[in-house]
Parts: sequence; C-alpha cells; structure tokens
Amino acid sequence: MACTRGEEEHYTIPDEKYYDALKKKLLPALKEFVDRILKALSEGMVLHKIKDGGILYPRKFILDTQNMKLRYTGSEKKFRKKKTSWDLSNIREVREGEKDYAKRLEPFDRGRCIAVIFGANHHTLHLLTESKPERDMWLKGLRFAQNMEQYMDQKEQTDKWIRDAFMMADKNNDERLDFEEVLKLLKQLNADMDKKYVHELFDKADTNKGVGERSTLDSEEFVHFYHSVTERIEIEEIFLKYDGGKGYFSADDLQRFMKEQQKENVSEDQAKEYIAAYEPQKNMQLEDQMSLIGFRCFLCSKDQQIFKPAHTRVYQDMNRPVTHYFVNSSHNTYLAEDQLKGPSKVEAYITALSNGCRCVELDCWDGPDDEPVIYHGYTLTSKILFHDVISAIKEYAFQASPYPVILSIENHCSVKQQAVMANKINAIFGDLLYAPEEPPATIPSPSDLMGKIILKGGKLSDETGKRLATVGNAVPENEEEHEVSDEDEAAEVQDATTQEKERAPKKKSKLKLSPKFSAAIGMKAVSYKGIEETLATDGMFASIGENKVLKIIDHDPEGLNKLSQKLFVRTYPAGSRTDSSNYNPTPMWNVGCQVVALNFQTGGEPLQLNHGKFMDNGGCGYILKPQFLLSSDKFGIVTEKIKNPKRRKLIVKIISAYQIPKPNNSKKGEIIDPFVKIEIHGVKSDQQSVKTSVKNNNGFKPRWDEVVRFKISVPELALVRLVIYDHDRYLDDFIGYNVVPVLSMQEGYRHIPLFSKNGDKMPQALVFVHIEFEDDL
Repeated sequence: MACTRGEEEHYTIPDEKYYDALKKKLLPALKEFVDRILKALSEGMVLHKIKDGGILYPRKFILDTQNMKLRYTGSEKKFRKKKTSWDLSNIREVREGEKDYAKRLEPFDRGRCIAVIFGANHHTLHLLTESKPERDMWLKGLRFAQNMEQYMDQKEQTDKWIRDAFMMADKNNDERLDFEEVLKLLKQLNADMDKKYVHELFDKADTNKGVGERSTLDSEEFVHFYHSVTERIEIEEIFLKYDGGKGYFSADDLQRFMKEQQKENVSEDQAKEYIAAYEPQKNMQLEDQMSLIGFRCFLCSKDQQIFKPAHTRVYQDMNRPVTHYFVNSSHNTYLAEDQLKGPSKVEAYITALSNGCRCVELDCWDGPDDEPVIYHGYTLTSKILFHDVISAIKEYAFQASPYPVILSIENHCSVKQQAVMANKINAIFGDLLYAPEEPPATIPSPSDLMGKIILKGGKLSDETGKRLATVGNAVPENEEEHEVSDEDEAAEVQDATTQEKERAPKKKSKLKLSPKFSAAIGMKAVSYKGIEETLATDGMFASIGENKVLKIIDHDPEGLNKLSQKLFVRTYPAGSRTDSSNYNPTPMWNVGCQVVALNFQTGGEPLQLNHGKFMDNGGCGYILKPQFLLSSDKFGIVTEKIKNPKRRKLIVKIISAYQIPKPNNSKKGEIIDPFVKIEIHGVKSDQQSVKTSVKNNNGFKPRWDEVVRFKISVPELALVRLVIYDHDRYLDDFIGYNVVPVLSMQEGYRHIPLFSKNGDKMPQALVFVHIEFEDDL
C-alpha cells in the first residue's frame, strides 16, 4: 500500500493473515464455480472424437469424478474390444486445440478442440466441442479433476483402486458381485487363497443381505471385504512391538518407533500431526491415538517410502559452474520408435521435457520451401518441422524444472536454411535465448542460467564471425569450410543401412556455417580429437560416441575425467543401435561425463537407471557431481587407488510385497511366482546383485523376510535397482522396478513403489523392506 503524497513512499507486503482471510473469502466462490462445472460434465455432453483422416464420431462423454474416469457412450461396435474409459490419473496433459502438434486438427476450428494426452506413449484423444465456451468448460473440468487424485490420502487412493477392481469384475453391470465373481476377481489380482477363509470374510462383509436373497457384495461392502482380505501381518507384528499392549499408538509410542527404527527424531507435536493425518477414525484422532489401520496408512505414505523427502526438492548448491553437474539428457529426442523407419514426433520433445530432461537433440536438415526439418538423416523416419519443435520447446522447457535447457544441434543444413533457423530461434525464443556476444569470464551456474534456452553446436571463431557478418549470410566460395556438427551419427547410419545407401549423398564432415546461426550458439561444440588436443580448444562441449568413450574409459579414465573438469563431455549411443536400444550409462557417469544421452523412447535397464539417478535433487535435471570427480588428486577414489572415507555397508531386509500385478504377457488365470532381485550399479567394484527365493502362486501378499548385505566403496555414485520378476522355467518375466541413489535412501521400515518397464507408476504395488547403513571402516 503506497503512502500519501509528501510522505516517503514505501510499500507494505501483506502478511500471512491477509492471505488466509483472502483465501477464506475466495474459496467458497471458487468451490461453487468448480462444483457447477463438474456437475455439468458428470451429466455428460456430446463431443466429437476426431480420428485419422478427419473423421468425426459423435459420442456422449462423461467426467466421472467419483470413479476418477473419463468415459463415453454411444459406440455401435458392441462386440469389438474398444477402450471407452480412461483413468484421470493417466492424463499427462489437457491441451487447447490451438497447441496441437499432431496436425490432426488442421481441418477443424481449433478454438473448439481439445487434445487429451495420456502417459508416456503419446496416445492422444482429440475432441471437437460444439462451442468455445463448452470447450473451455471441459478444459477447466478435466484439469481440475486430473489433479484431484494427488490430494487424496493413502486410504482414499486405495479405496478408489478397490472400486476400480469391483467395476472391472461387474460384468453384468448390476453393481453387485456374488461369491464366484469375487473369487475370480481375487485370482485376477494374483490372490490364490483358501476358499473357506475367503467365504467367511465374504459372509461377514455382506451386511445388507435380505432373507432368502443370494449373497452378494455392493461396492462399499466389497471395499470392507477387500481390506479384511489384505491385512498385513508383517505390519501388525511391528505395531505390537511398540503399542505396549494398548492396541493403539500414543504420540510417545510413535516418537519411540520413529527414533529407534526410522532413525528420525520427531517432536511430540509432529507425532500428533502424523496421527491426525493418517488415523481414519475420528474418535482416535481426538485422543491423539493411532490404530493399526492408521499405522499401516502412515507406513505406506510418501514420506515413509524409501526416497528421502528432502531429496524430492532442490537441495544442492546450484551456484557452481554448470559443467560441475550431471545433466538429464536425451538422444535423437524426436524419435518415437526405431531409428530407421519409425515416426518422428514433436510430442516426444514435450514428453522428455515434462519428465525433467534438460538436454534434447535436434538433427536439422534442409526441407522444402526453405523450411528446415528434423529427422534421422539417410533413413525412412518421418520428418517434422524445425519451427514446430522449437515452438513446443519454448512452451514446455520450464514446466518440470526452472534450470536451463540445452539444445544439442546436429546441423546438416545449408547456409541459407541455417539462416532461416537462426531467424526462427531469435523470433520464438527471444529473451529466453542464452547467446552472449562475448564469452563469459567465468562459466555460469545453473542458477545464473535459470529460464534460459542454450544452443550447443559448431560456432565460428570471433574474428571469422565478425568478418563474415559484414557480408551477410553469403559465404564466399573461397571461405574455408567449418565443422558444424561435433558428431556425425547420420553418416554412421548411412554406412550401416543398405536400403538408403545408394540414394544418400556422400558423407560430408564439414559444412559452411551461417554467421547468423553461429551467433545464436551459446555453447561452442568441438570435435573430440584426443584428450590434450580437445583441452586446448575454446570449446565448451565435446561429444564422443559410445564405442570410443568405452575404449577411453578402459585405457585412460583419468584423462577423460580431466577433460570433464574443463568442459561438458556428451556421450551418445552407437549409430548401429538402429532399434533405439541404449548403453549402460554408469561407466560414463563414473568418470565424470555430464551429458550421457539416452534414447528416451526405449524402456529398459539403462533408462531405469537414468530415471532413478535424476529423481535426486528435486528431479530438476541437474545433479552436482561428487567432489572427487572435480579434482584429479581425488579421482583415485573411483579407480580405488585412494580409499574412500565414506565407504558404507548397506543391509536390506526384503520383508514382503503387496499387490504385485501380473506381467503383461502372462497367461490368463495364472498366478505369478514372484522373486526380488536387488542390484548395485556404480563403480566396477560395487557392481553386485542378489536374488531372493521364489514364492510360488502368490503375487498378492508374498513374504520373504530375507536379509542381503552389500559393501559399497563409492556410495556417492551407487544406485540401488530393485526388480520384481515372475519366475519361469525358461525366461523370468519382468514385472516392475525402482531405482534409488544410495545417498537418497531412508533407513528403517520403508515401502518401495514399483514402476513399469516404461516408467509408469504401478497403482498399489509395493515392496516392504527394512534399510540399515553401517560405516565400512
């Protein structure tokens, strides 16, 4: 609030009470507004599904917030298996039609269109509404409902999942399940249980049974039944050790449990807050008491899972030179499938950036009508416009992280189309572009570069750039050619593919560089020509292919580490990996390579390790390297010429698992035989793996109680990968995984959530462990 004239002008910042009062004033109106929208959408509206070729299918769409689904009715194909509903939790984004990159909406009024994008596979539901106000109503309603699930507590999420299972089993839609239907559902959920025991629990749950009526359970009765079936004896055993025979935890009991087992000192007030948050019974909440059910909800909560809550936020020093950080990096980002004939998609850039990737690759080639395109050169992969890609990058660059995005440019364009790219870059990115006219005196930090987009690529020397700028973009014929791409993977592919080899032009390692495009480059890339020669350059990036970098690691790891202390070292998969497979990234991280680029479209162990590593530091995409990777004197810790003072012993007790789903390729009706494999990934001496025993016919609540021990010499670089498999005589089937940096693990009784092969979180699936660390002196 400004003072009156004549007084010294100053401003008062509103305090917390002001915002609380404002919130109380606005929330009722906001709630009424949201409720009105959700009510209208829950009654359903006719929208048009847009299919390939611009075909429209009118369907009645319903936003079902009770069951957290978007569904439709009206399809005439009753006997064809077709998806007619989607979980709201699987929606990655609800996008206005004006921002569609799939070109499917081109024939329609985009102001009336919505694109609903699901999961990591880029599946998109395109819808056309009757009017723009109707479209805006769906946008608001879907976006609000999409976020509802994250505000549910653990019990609400579990109950929703149980109701989903109930609906799946209710084949005749009578909203009831009889005993045989329940048995069949339990088998589908991997529960092979004693029939008599299940029948007792079923009868107990059937509270609304009338005289002479057939025993059935409605949705709410089934929820109670399911909770009784899934009692966790292993959690009850822990509870009984600390409840003092009272049948409940007091705040003092919870404090003692947290100190002795979870290695956390919590105050009495904090313990009472936990009880208030996780105890479902109001009368016990009022007495500051936690029941067994409340304790189970507490142990399954996010804060009590294995990953340290502090590491889910940015906690590292972000003011060091940017080259001191590992960077979450993608290779051939535009590809959605293989590297020979698969589709290129703008959506792949959006997915990568949304998942925290901070370095994406653009393979740029001349396109028709002076419009540069991006695709995998000399192959049959489809082409997308450079303009569309950088437009999407601008919009999504900083939604997952505020720290800089690096565009790794593989430039194969003519001088003319390089100038076109430069014009588009400057027009679209504007002030977001980091391209200083003079090299900075010191290397900027991630904090210095927050909100900036940086082009990495070939760059003219300062003298050449200034001289050529005086003659515009026309490069004289006698001008020396300049290395534009610091890697030429396209040439590798050209040599490896016979079907395109005859049509492809001869490999060119050098191209003339447009001064305009050169001026837009913020980080100069140089070709790797040996450690000392590359160190002598003024470059900030050197890219080294997979095969070459592995040879250097074998013969001169100290030299490669020395190189990574001065500039970014980017590694990328061999051109022979035409199936978009990935290499193991850990050897590159171990020697300090910061930008270890992977094919994000291909699930598997390498991408899982990348996922786990970059969950650290708040998932911001930048992780500060350990000090021994920034000092040649201490690099011996990696090669074990120097003993690491932080060596640790990791003791893991694998107690049990819960709600383990079947593999995607499992036979219908078959109960899985699960086992757990724990691996340590890091320096060579730390590579270890251990398997538990197999639990036959039990994916519902398998229990192991098996202890494994690991000695870890360099915990700063170690990742723990836990995988659940279904044992098979010939080939064990992968079910789910989690990867956690050793230094991000919490001690005590912890639940580990599981992810599918492609990184999607599995609902309800958990592994229950006890973690303990000891110094290894």
